[in-house]
Amino acid sequence: MTEIQKDREVMAKEYDAIPNRLFVLQVLLLGVLLAAYQFSGASAALANGLAEQFGGNLWYVSNAVYTIISVFGFAACMFPFSYYSGHVLERHYGLSNETFGDWFGDFIKSLLIDLVLATILFSVIYALLRWLPGIWWLSAAIFYILFAVVLSTIAPVVIMPLFHKFDPIEEGELADAVRGMMEESDIKVVGVYKWGLEEKTNSANAAFTGIGRTKRIILGDTLLSGYSKEEILAILAHEVGHCKNHDILRLTFVQSLLAVLGFYVAHLCLSSLVAFYGLGGVDNIGAAPIFIFSLFVFSLIAMPFTNMHSRQREFAADAYAVQKTGSPDALVSALEKLADQNLSNKEPAAWVELLLHSHPSISRRIERVLQS
Repeated sequence: MTEIQKDREVMAKEYDAIPNRLFVLQVLLLGVLLAAYQFSGASAALANGLAEQFGGNLWYVSNAVYTIISVFGFAACMFPFSYYSGHVLERHYGLSNETFGDWFGDFIKSLLIDLVLATILFSVIYALLRWLPGIWWLSAAIFYILFAVVLSTIAPVVIMPLFHKFDPIEEGELADAVRGMMEESDIKVVGVYKWGLEEKTNSANAAFTGIGRTKRIILGDTLLSGYSKEEILAILAHEVGHCKNHDILRLTFVQSLLAVLGFYVAHLCLSSLVAFYGLGGVDNIGAAPIFIFSLFVFSLIAMPFTNMHSRQREFAADAYAVQKTGSPDALVSALEKLADQNLSNKEPAAWVELLLHSHPSISRRIERVLQS
């Protein structure tokens, strides 16, 4: 191993450790903010003030305005973390090409999208709490699942182009090979697109995105410019493996079960705590911090299990890629390059991978690939 490689591995370990510490701090801060918002009376005061402003007949307007103000407020409180992890850290380790202005523009776009999505979700959920107080949690879970499917369908054509350019890959040997792999695998996609990453980042990536008529393959231009045809096809074969193994359907099923269970837990928390603290009915949006905190804690508890399932699906996709390409060599080479380019920690602590990582470590993936 050269000195440069050793330095890159040291940087990768540092780069991996800092976001883990930030994650813990963010979890603690968010819990404190939710508790303060609820038990200081600020949430109830805002909800009551808006109810007086708009009147009882326009409760849905009050709920929407409450959501917008609250989401914006929490985003402002968490902004230092977003700025440090999304811009300062990426620039320090040479992964970002964005100026502060470019990054901040993307941050504002993300915030506006979050405001719209949160307003839709909370408006519908609190309408269900008002109209179906006994079974709102089941109705809300069904709506959430359908909402997520719709969002995944429109994301490639509505949301992702707001942040990156997408152009059909240039005709040639690679394009022919990609189309050939799709035909052999009997996978129908809208097209294969070059994903404009290099103007913002030095990291590389590739993915299947979209559902149904919006399903497409996206290959980062940072990948197309720095990897051999065989390596790109091996990465693509991994993505094809997810499709052939029905991983999108598996993930949707798991997330649907967790959504139902999570909303039921929120139902139990709201039913007991709203009455205990005298916050009115469960449909009072002034008690939203309790609702959010219950879902937040549930998601933290469920995260290791969902990550474990995700890691198993990654191993299965790797195995498919080796079978499809006929050799592990190209995939191993691509994984090594991706680890170096993206500053991935090849051997994170076992507990970190268990709790926080949705993908297996590069070293474990390479070991498993070579054994397949």
